[in-house]
Amino acid sequence: MIRRLVAYTHGEPADVLAVADLPDDPPPGPGQVTVAVRAVGLNFLDVMLCRGTYPVRPDPPMTPGVEVAGRVVAAGPGAEHMSDVDIVACPALPHGALGDTVTLDAALATPLPAGFDPVLAAALPVTYQTAWWALERAGVGAGQTVLVHAGAGGVGIAATQLAVTRGATVFCTAGGPDKLAVCRDNGAALAVDYRAEDFVAAVRDATGGAGVDVVLDPVGGDVFTRSLSCLDFEGRIVAIGAAGGPPPPVDPMALVAANATLVGLSWGSAYPWRRAERVREVYAELFALCAAGAVRPPVGRTPTLEQAPAALSDLAARRTTGKIVVRVGREAP
Repeated sequence: MIRRLVAYTHGEPADVLAVADLPDDPPPGPGQVTVAVRAVGLNFLDVMLCRGTYPVRPDPPMTPGVEVAGRVVAAGPGAEHMSDVDIVACPALPHGALGDTVTLDAALATPLPAGFDPVLAAALPVTYQTAWWALERAGVGAGQTVLVHAGAGGVGIAATQLAVTRGATVFCTAGGPDKLAVCRDNGAALAVDYRAEDFVAAVRDATGGAGVDVVLDPVGGDVFTRSLSCLDFEGRIVAIGAAGGPPPPVDPMALVAANATLVGLSWGSAYPWRRAERVREVYAELFALCAAGAVRPPVGRTPTLEQAPAALSDLAARRTTGKIVVRVGREAP
């Protein structure tokens, strides 16, 4: 028997997720591997999966968890070269990683460097790959300015660290003094408490009225709309998510008048499959940046599998800072 976190209906994570004892997985098929899970990164998309609001909507029963680090314990035909390899991967839904084992396509798995901490590895895929591609598609380089919303969250911290490695100046928004300190600790030159002040005015003031080159927005809602007023000439805004609710419709002519560019980015739903080789190259860059200390995945909590539903509820309520990584199997406390 194996343990697996399962949602049998849609709703809030703490209400619909429970640990179930299930039969062992069948042997992996051609091109597949079965992974003994050691660590699973949690994301807001896991909350959306439980609620049934994520753009990809697997029907229950469903197991969330789209970032996994572990060891391959069984390999199907054509994937034998992955046997006994420590890997990081994003499994395909609805067969998420929050359990003792997960079976996935070997093409989705990237080998880890020897001795790489699985907890840190599980903190990389969604947040750091999303941040890397957001900066890449926005053309962020040395001397540019970037506004990162939710700067104390997983994607926010990753984006701040990676933008600094590119030579950019980073401004962040966050709620409260503790989260502002997190933003500064990770390289933000300016941290704005969106609860206490108008971030548009703060950004305009910090840039002498010009605005920023790029905005990264995982929040949505009216934050997205107000962010358009933060852009400099030929500025770019990357819509990453909608943790604060869907943004209002955008008038294309408003973008035309502002000479602004709107970029949509959903890394986990497409890039591991559509840009697999490039994604592996980005992982290699992230591993090297971790080894050099330039990237520091901010793991704040490491709950057990049984504690994961409550941790997801805290994530949904914005009671978290940095990354939550669930420890599973022999990595559990």
